[in-house]
Amino acid sequence: MDRDIKALQIVSVLVATIIVIVVLRGALGIDNNTKVGSNDKETTSLLKLDNPEKITGEDIQNLDEILATVSNETYIDQSKLLTADNQKANLEINKGVGHQVSDDTKKDETNYKSSYEFSEKMYPYRAMLNSSEANAYDQIYEGITQLKESISLSAEINTDQIKNVMLAVFCDHPELFYIDTKYNYNYTSTKKVIAVSPEYNSTAANLITSRQKFYQAVAEIINEAQGLKTDIEKEQLVYKRIQEICTYVNDSDMNQSAYSVMVNKQSVCAGYSRAFQYILQQLNIPCYFCLGVVGSGNHAWNIVFIDGNYYNVDLSWDDALSELTNGTSYTYFNISDTAISLDHARRDLSLKLPECKNTLKTE
Repeated sequence: MDRDIKALQIVSVLVATIIVIVVLRGALGIDNNTKVGSNDKETTSLLKLDNPEKITGEDIQNLDEILATVSNETYIDQSKLLTADNQKANLEINKGVGHQVSDDTKKDETNYKSSYEFSEKMYPYRAMLNSSEANAYDQIYEGITQLKESISLSAEINTDQIKNVMLAVFCDHPELFYIDTKYNYNYTSTKKVIAVSPEYNSTAANLITSRQKFYQAVAEIINEAQGLKTDIEKEQLVYKRIQEICTYVNDSDMNQSAYSVMVNKQSVCAGYSRAFQYILQQLNIPCYFCLGVVGSGNHAWNIVFIDGNYYNVDLSWDDALSELTNGTSYTYFNISDTAISLDHARRDLSLKLPECKNTLKTE
């Protein structure tokens, strides 16, 4: 009897020893298919009893993504960022002035049907609007392209909605370089907006000539970029060329437009961002105009979609760094929200633009 008990104790110790050895070998990365005991069948059954990956007591998922995020977020040399003294923010937020009119003022009663197809991928701000707002957006866009002084609206929108509609038009369409950031609108006692009057800048007086100058300037960069293979190469070339041709000047003429960059060669953040946006759109690279704040000033930059990822791009601030170093700066080129939040913050509809999770390291 004692002999049987002692034999059973020995077997129990051997089994326990085998379990410990298997678990430790799994944790250390040793092939558990190597024979541990007297036969392979026992080893296989033991492996099913415990999971070596649980040895730390943690269940870590998507570790590669976590490590990649840490690596990307740590890549930002803060010594290369603009100092507070050099940070420039000269965005003019679109401003509308409303005028109440009589309720019996003639209103466009026709059911406007848009002939445009604005894809969400290329024109994200329109996609942020409801159906009535989007209809007004299309009608206003069409009226601006026809240089209408007053655009009657058939869409049912009120005074609380007109700001976002106009903001969406301005942010989605850098090609409308001939409009100013101010506009007027008429509304009734029930707050329904019945007409919008854009303000046009001096290029609208001879729009055919102005467009010719603008398209000729952008065509030089577009043609050069089209010869490159990848979107990142094209984006980087456009980034460099705009830095080369334009200078940041606070009081430059029409500086909220892409025209100021491409033709006048002097602009501020809004002009840089709209010029960059327009050229990338022509290269079929989604690029968005981003409204934000820096300190107490309003600022603009871009968000681009490259190789499946969204990135922040601040061309005007990199141009400011380039002027300080006599080179081409890429400090604010394709960086994450975490990186750009060191000195930038989004505002208004731009809060709804896609999240930028990564930073793309540029050699």
